[in-house]
Amino acid sequence: MRTSLQIWLFAAFLFAAGLGLFTRSNAFPFYYHPDEPVKVKQIQTAHWNFNHPMLMLTTARLAVNGIGAEAANPQRVVEVGRWVSAGFAAAAVALLAALAWKIGGRFAGISAGLLLLTNHQLFELAHYFKEDTALLFGTSAWLLALALYAKRPDWTTAAGVGVGAALALSGKYVGIFAPLLSLLLIPHYAQPGRRGALLGGFLAALAAVFALVNLPLLLQMGTFESSFHREVGLVLHGQRGMTRSVPHTVYLTAFRDNVPFGLWPFLGIALAHFWTRRGNRNALGAVLLFLPLAYMALLSFAPKTHDRYFLPATGLFVCAAALGAGQLALRPGWHKAVPALMACALALQIAGIPKHDLWSYYRAFQTDDRAELTAWLNTNQPAAVIAQDQRTLLPTSQEKRFLPYQPVLSARVIGEPLDKLADLAALRACGVTLVALCQGDFGGYEVKSLRPQSGGEEAWRKTGALYRALRENRKPLWERPRGRVAYLHPGLMVYDLPPE
Repeated sequence: MRTSLQIWLFAAFLFAAGLGLFTRSNAFPFYYHPDEPVKVKQIQTAHWNFNHPMLMLTTARLAVNGIGAEAANPQRVVEVGRWVSAGFAAAAVALLAALAWKIGGRFAGISAGLLLLTNHQLFELAHYFKEDTALLFGTSAWLLALALYAKRPDWTTAAGVGVGAALALSGKYVGIFAPLLSLLLIPHYAQPGRRGALLGGFLAALAAVFALVNLPLLLQMGTFESSFHREVGLVLHGQRGMTRSVPHTVYLTAFRDNVPFGLWPFLGIALAHFWTRRGNRNALGAVLLFLPLAYMALLSFAPKTHDRYFLPATGLFVCAAALGAGQLALRPGWHKAVPALMACALALQIAGIPKHDLWSYYRAFQTDDRAELTAWLNTNQPAAVIAQDQRTLLPTSQEKRFLPYQPVLSARVIGEPLDKLADLAALRACGVTLVALCQGDFGGYEVKSLRPQSGGEEAWRKTGALYRALRENRKPLWERPRGRVAYLHPGLMVYDLPPE
């Protein structure tokens, strides 16, 4: 069987397996993720806020219309959107495996595919109607197109690079690295005299695909400019009233948590192999190895942080480690040892690294702490008056958007969130008997590297003092600790009020 056919058959297998795996247990309530209701509303109305490029939303709207989904039902829309996200993730796995196979051979390709398919971060993020997997998909398509272009630099492969770069940029604004690097790499591999023509093919494909995917954005440039400036402001100054000193080490922790330590030696081998061949026009190798490092460094200068932003780096680090394993396997005496080492690394990634393995994330999606909290309250505190954090999400008549989709709660939840009530006296004045807390809210007041933005110091101090009064030296009546899937297991606890 021809090598190219083997590659694409394996890629097709990975796509099917990924789609099946990544869509497991993805029907949890749409309002659990704070960003998903906004995206659902845009799909339903076609009124876009352009806080992100359109690849995810355009594809999801086509999917909702194409399969005849009930667009008026936000839960149905979000589940279609999550399938789209899973499709992008599965396609990214397939494309990166094909890339590793073409560059490093069969063993590297198979290793990359299986390692990416079972990576817990990719598995988790494929369950959300968010743009992170779209960015990884676009980046993967761009890199594979670059590999094809490097082997045969002609007009068609240059246009393929343009398509991939447009998809990366349309996945998320940070994908701008794809077209910018392409402007350097297209001439690098082109024969003298053809550089202008190949750049023209690249730019034509880039412009056409970007315009096709982002047509609503191009037709509403005023709204886009306002939203873009908002996103830049969040990146530069932080969000939700909090900021962080830069540079910081958040993404070193993200590397530790999302790239299994069993792969780190193979990353070192890949770097060493590249260094020995650095003079052989190996620009693509430099991109594969140093793009995730540069991306991680760039993220460390943004006060707005989240583990999910690290996903493109995770994918490329895993792919590079697979290439390192493939290179080591070609050395005399290593052809049997390396597959055994890679099998051990794969086993540890699936079920052997506590809290950072695929199995723990798979199980986490099977249970819902908020549903358990509601059931406990109905059984044990049916007449309670409850104050809650914003992210606790118990049903309250003040939040009418979600009320029809929430389970029935016998207790009454007051409308004002805890951070608006300021102190214990205000809680008692409202008749509150219980408080329901979420670590996603109070946890920020316990992180030393976080601080309030300018002008918010007094409110920060008062809210922090309220949390201390509610929690210090007191045991909760009910508790579920924060889990690996924070939207289903956000760290919930219930306290009664301390005595006056």
